[in-house]
Amino acid sequence: MSRKILLIVLSVLLVAFTTALVAQEKPTVKPENLVGSWELTVEAGEMVITLKLTLALENGVLSGKISDSYGTFSDVPVTDLKVENNSLSFNLTVPSPPDGLTRTWTFELQVGGEELGGIVYNNDIQVSVPVRGRKIQQ
Repeated sequence: MSRKILLIVLSVLLVAFTTALVAQEKPTVKPENLVGSWELTVEAGEMVITLKLTLALENGVLSGKISDSYGTFSDVPVTDLKVENNSLSFNLTVPSPPDGLTRTWTFELQVGGEELGGIVYNNDIQVSVPVRGRKIQQ
């Protein structure tokens, strides 16, 4: 009999725990919290590329543009900009290493307050490298 009671208690605890997990909402990043300038650092082996991402909110829609610190490109609009839960993603089409050809790069970043972290990749040339960022001004 005590084994049945133990199984019932464990079942109730499992249901309660599962319900509590489902009921918890993931913190969601609001687009207005991303507005401002961000310094992104892309580390590709020995090459370090510094980018400035500027995000703006107009009529409730987040938009962005990027410049690189070398002057190769400036204020290039990002495309397919999405904010979901704690993620920020977008595409950037620019001349890029190693040969200067124009390619589309996909950024997938996790937002943690004033910091970003994730990857940037291009499937055509099979490159995926880490990127991190920090907010530099609002």
